[in-house]
Amino acid sequence: MESRERILAAMRHQDVDYVPCCGFFNPLNPVQRVGHTWNFPWADDASAEEQLRYQVETLGLDQIVTVGVRATQQADGCASAVWLEGDVLHKTHTTPAGELHAAVHYNELWPHGEDIPFYSDFNIGHFVEPWLASEQDMDCLRQLQMLRPTEEIIADARDSVLASKALAARFGLATSGSAGMGLTGAQHLFGATDLCMAVIDTPDVVDSYLEHEHQINLRSIAVLGEFGVDIARRNGFYETSDFYSPEMLERFLKRRLDAEADAARAAGMMTAYTAHTGIMPMLDYLADLSLESIIGIDTAFGDMDIRQVRDRLADRKAFWIGPSSTHHIWRGPEATRQAVSDVFECFGRTGLILSQGVSSHSIMPWESTLAMIDEWRLHR
Repeated sequence: MESRERILAAMRHQDVDYVPCCGFFNPLNPVQRVGHTWNFPWADDASAEEQLRYQVETLGLDQIVTVGVRATQQADGCASAVWLEGDVLHKTHTTPAGELHAAVHYNELWPHGEDIPFYSDFNIGHFVEPWLASEQDMDCLRQLQMLRPTEEIIADARDSVLASKALAARFGLATSGSAGMGLTGAQHLFGATDLCMAVIDTPDVVDSYLEHEHQINLRSIAVLGEFGVDIARRNGFYETSDFYSPEMLERFLKRRLDAEADAARAAGMMTAYTAHTGIMPMLDYLADLSLESIIGIDTAFGDMDIRQVRDRLADRKAFWIGPSSTHHIWRGPEATRQAVSDVFECFGRTGLILSQGVSSHSIMPWESTLAMIDEWRLHR
């Protein structure tokens, strides 16, 4: 089987010539790498094609080529300003609906220079004032993230998407495009604690944001489908019971996730959903989602029971699953090998794509990733 065919067949619970292994690799940014060595076998400035060639031709992996489309644009009359007050960095967007402001602690751990992006995990630990707290803030965000016409999105993305698809075709690989972040992205905008309070105290504001993003996601999915992308991927990393009850997840997310999965299927795509930790209380909820596959479950975190996950979900979902980044790959080759063996013993060969939960980092022992790949070859 060609790699693309193998990945998609596994997602459909169909027979494969062997279980695919898709490696996820996180280089980390320079701030995160301070004090650590670069352990990937490619240079830190290697091109995407150089990295992909090594991963496919040397390591033998079934990689995914990511494509991107930009579904929003700023309204006319928007402007931004950034300034420092002591060790606090401020940024304001001026829009036709008013001003949207955020502030962060500006220190050696802040990786974005003199800028505050909307979507960054680093926002959460640095916020002095988050981007979103009220409906007035949402009015401003809508001016900064206005939906573009479908034909304009397609025209703007055509060259980059076709280049990515050509790269995937050269190696026989599947393609994937982003289909939103939901409450993961909301954490970047509200802050973690404030968002957990907002779903109780001001749920209408949270709903307002999620509906805003939902419409962006539907437009993005339609465009990805027009380009013949294979997989629509949702980043649900922080959409778990680490933060919310299953009932809250059902109330805020389910109808939107199901609608987006339906839209992806209508556009000829499969769906993949990132869920990392905090999933044991929400297995019934996950089972009822119409998404086809789940990426990145941490097989060793907390109360994780992968056999219970299998028993509750495996008849409805495919799994991109394997050794835990933090609990196995960090600990070394032997722990990683055992984790791979455990995954094969638990899930068998149907509906399985072996992959890290969620990635090998550039500062982790490379020998662990090689052990994962070697053990995969023994079991696949």
